[in-house]
Formats: sequence, structure tokens, C-alpha cells
Amino acid sequence: MLRENDLELIDALQLNPRASWAEIGAVLGMDAVTAARRWKRLVDDRLAWCTVALGRRQLHTMSVAFLELTCEAGAAGQVAAALAQEPHMITVQHIAGSYDLWTIAIAPDLAGLSEYLLSQLPRQPGITRVRTHIATRAFDLSMRWRLRVLNAHQAGQLRPAPSTHAVTRPMDEIDRRLFVALSTDGRRSFAELEAELGLSARTVQRRINRLVAVGDITFRCDLARRLAGWHDSAVLWLAMPDDYLESTGEQLLRWPETRTCAAVAGPNNLLLTVGLHSVADLHELVTRLRHDFPHATIVDRQMVLRQVKLYGRVLDRVGRWVSTTPLDLWALGADAPGELPMAGRAALSPP
Repeated sequence: MLRENDLELIDALQLNPRASWAEIGAVLGMDAVTAARRWKRLVDDRLAWCTVALGRRQLHTMSVAFLELTCEAGAAGQVAAALAQEPHMITVQHIAGSYDLWTIAIAPDLAGLSEYLLSQLPRQPGITRVRTHIATRAFDLSMRWRLRVLNAHQAGQLRPAPSTHAVTRPMDEIDRRLFVALSTDGRRSFAELEAELGLSARTVQRRINRLVAVGDITFRCDLARRLAGWHDSAVLWLAMPDDYLESTGEQLLRWPETRTCAAVAGPNNLLLTVGLHSVADLHELVTRLRHDFPHATIVDRQMVLRQVKLYGRVLDRVGRWVSTTPLDLWALGADAPGELPMAGRAALSPP
């Protein structure tokens, strides 16, 4: 299990993944050098990591699909490993239920996503059936979740102040390359990004600040969840009148168990994935759902057997990261950027 001071450090970075070590140390009661050293140990031991993610504004412009895949007997492991290397696939996991794998794929538009689902994915060896659910509104893709170890005062000190002065415009190719570079490590310095992208450190800083301010990107910190007491997870499908989708989704984002929540096109029109301390906790959570949302019907529920990929990180059985697949969520679009530099395409191995 992770130690209490490890959990505090991770929670601080979940609140503000790019906060300086001086800021982190001031809240946690340690100096900047100690905070940096403890984080390096967690990264070196593959227990925690930071990465970039789509912000709410950009997420609402992208096409998101939740895929249920049935595989040939004995092929699910190989299929999962292959899909984990796809730059547009942010989540891959084994499921206990009527199908074998559950994944999340993202594309810049429905045309690019459709081409992948109709032409490319069916040719993947080992897959016998694909069932697709298109998100009509992604409330969250596991980006707001945090450990909630720090108290309210500490959390308030770390939350970044919102900016209201940034200029909104579409993400360009440089912004997208910056996203790919940050997907391997969300705490990469401006100097590192300057060397890789051929931009000045000041330009990199200015672009990141603007992208965060307008909601195009955000940053996240995650960890080997089982070592923090979150041993299990589940996927639930709910059905409700469309008039309730927005309010239900927003309320569910406040639940500490909520990871992914999205409105979906189809009769089962709300997807919810949850983290659990144990399998037995699912029953209490379902009871709470029925009590708090009497307008909703729980249509199906499935336990996750193993998480293979989580937002660009390939995980081992405990949930420690094994390698990194750079995320290029525009790879399936017609206007996708050209070849990435080698530094952005090579998978990273653990130290």
C-alpha cells in the first residue's frame, strides 16, 4: 500500500498537476527539494504519473465512442495489448460479462471515428464482434477524480485560479503536437518541450496557459489505484428520460466513486464507470443510485477484471505503469497533423 504522505502528494498533484514544488511543499509542510524527491521516487517505482488530457471545451467538440468487443477464444489478451498501442485509444480493460473488452476511442470528428470503426477495427485479428456506443455528451472521462486526502483548506490553496482573459480559437497543429508531447509526462518542463518542438520556452508556456484557460486541455495525475485502496471498478448502463441526463451527469460528477460519466446515443443513454474499494461495494452504490435518481433504471452492470490502459499508460496487473503510448487524439481525423518526431512516437519504458 502507498504511504499516507505519498497519498497526500498525489492528491496535491491531482488538484494542480503542474504546480511548482515550492507550492506543493508549502501546502504539505515540506521543502521543495523533498517534494520533488518524493515524486521522483513514485515515478521511478511506476506508482504515479502525470499526463495531459482534453479540457471540457475541447472534449465537447470531439467524437467519443465506448466500444464493447467480443474476441476469439484466448485472444482477448493479444487484442487488448494491440489496442493499447493505438494513439487514439485512451482506455482498454477486460470485462466480466457478455463481451471481453471495453475501450474508449476518441477522434476529432464522427467521420474519422466512423472510418476507424467500419474499416480498420474489424480487420484487427482476434475480434469477432464490436458494439459501439457514441457519446452525445461526455461529462467527464476520469479527469476530475482525486483521492480527497487533503482537507478543504489545503485543497483551496492548490486549486489554480481561473483565467478569464484568454483568446478562444481552434487548436492548431502546434497545439496538437504540444498535447502529444505532454501526454508522455504532464510535468515536462518548458525547456524540454522547447527542444522537442522547436519553439521557444516562452512560446510553449504561453500556449499551455492559453489552452488551459479556455478549456482545451487540462492535466491529470493518476496512480496505481489498488495500492491506494481502490481495488475494483465497474461499468454501469442507465436509462432515463433525456430531460434528466444533464442534471444527473453533473450530480454524479460529485460522487467520489465516479470515473467516467457520459450521455450516450441509444436506449441505455447514460454510461457510468466507478471505482470501488471492493466488489461488495457495488451493491451499496447501486442502492444509492436508485435512491438518489428514481427516474433512472440501471439496465446493466459489469465488473472490470483488469485495466490494461489508462489515458496513455499501459498498466500491469497491480496498476503500475509499464510503458507510455503517446496520445494523438487527432490521428483519425482528416486534418490530422503529419508524422510526429521520433521523440513523440517512441513508447517509453519504465526507468
